[in-house]
Amino acid sequence: MDKINQAKVAIVGRPNVGKSSLFNAIHGQRKAIVEAEGGTTRDRISADVKWKGKGFTLVDTAGFEHIPADGMSELVIKQIRKGIEESDIMLFVTDGMEGITPLDRDLASMLRKTSKKIYLVVNKIDNESQSGRVMDFFELGLGEPYAVSALNDKGIDKLCGDLVKDMEKSVEQEGGSFIKVAIIGRPNVGKSSYLNMLINEDRVIVHPTAGTTRDAIDVNFSYKDKDYVLIDTAGIRHNPKIKRAADFYGGVRSQEAIKRSDVAMMLIDGSEGLKKDDARMIDLCFKEGRPLVIAVNKWDLVKGIEMSKYCDALVVEASVIRNIPILFMSCKSGRNVKDSLDTISEVYDRSRTTISSEKLNETLKALNNSRQITSKRIKFKCLIQEGSAPPGFIIGVADIKVMTGDMQRYVENYIRKAYEFKGVPLRVRYR
Repeated sequence: MDKINQAKVAIVGRPNVGKSSLFNAIHGQRKAIVEAEGGTTRDRISADVKWKGKGFTLVDTAGFEHIPADGMSELVIKQIRKGIEESDIMLFVTDGMEGITPLDRDLASMLRKTSKKIYLVVNKIDNESQSGRVMDFFELGLGEPYAVSALNDKGIDKLCGDLVKDMEKSVEQEGGSFIKVAIIGRPNVGKSSYLNMLINEDRVIVHPTAGTTRDAIDVNFSYKDKDYVLIDTAGIRHNPKIKRAADFYGGVRSQEAIKRSDVAMMLIDGSEGLKKDDARMIDLCFKEGRPLVIAVNKWDLVKGIEMSKYCDALVVEASVIRNIPILFMSCKSGRNVKDSLDTISEVYDRSRTTISSEKLNETLKALNNSRQITSKRIKFKCLIQEGSAPPGFIIGVADIKVMTGDMQRYVENYIRKAYEFKGVPLRVRYR
């Protein structure tokens, strides 16, 4: 569904006042990572919310701080300012337990200079005995404060009720379906650079520090009359390598992003090749029934090896790769970045293929006449498709015991080649 004239509501405030908790409370899902350590959120995270028939886009931003201490802080501040500029309404979140701080005053002063509607939210007011603290926040000159407890879901109804009061009823029109693409890979392989290059905007933070992206970030994008939701994810690492809670939950969000995607786009570092964590991600995608494209990024840094030889080396590391499209690209120069969407679209369409009974019967006849099958004196009775995304098939066989692991792989590969299911996991069961 396409959203028409939907207001953007940005949540702003200094670090660790509960912005992500408020985001989750309003959205109704734990989409943003919440951790006691300040500065957990870095990029802008958004979600569509519907409240009493009225819809708006909610945007969580990083904590606002004073003079940036390093390059990363400067990039975070840039994302905050962009979120404020693009919003129609702002929820300015403060900490009722801590009271007004100099940083709250500075941010309030900055927000008053905008022409946007501002709701002052005093968070962490868990009971009536703490309500007196709310009165102090009138000093900020932003009108009557809203007392809430995001973690305990108190005061959210009143805040959202007033928030949508002047909004129009949600207007939706039928539109083309979105192709949801999860951009996955190990830390620092160029996932955020890939997304930014696709949309030609610094939408997510790119920094040499591994683990910069922590939340799964959805970005809408259109290309060649097709609509996409690009999901930038945190780097997935094997559990023993994870030392911080934010990195752990970032990995969990990444796995959830794979489950809700239509296609996974996995980036690997061309100079490092395939690692164990990459192989685990391939297995996860196929286990979840998600089509997969592999992009060898940073190819501009790889010298002295042909693409065909590189692909051969990847197959040696993981034989399943021979069934997956492989692209070679550079997010730095833009080489093959936009073209990758053509491959993603093709794999998406393949995963939703429905094959006619006539073609299935032709395939069954050819399969029964293949040397591998006749030599084993096997005869399949029927071939039926039982679903798509991923494609599923039922094969009738007189004796299931003859279907060894090697024989099952042969049949799956035969079907895969017959219908060009490259990059698409198949579900084949025998009856």
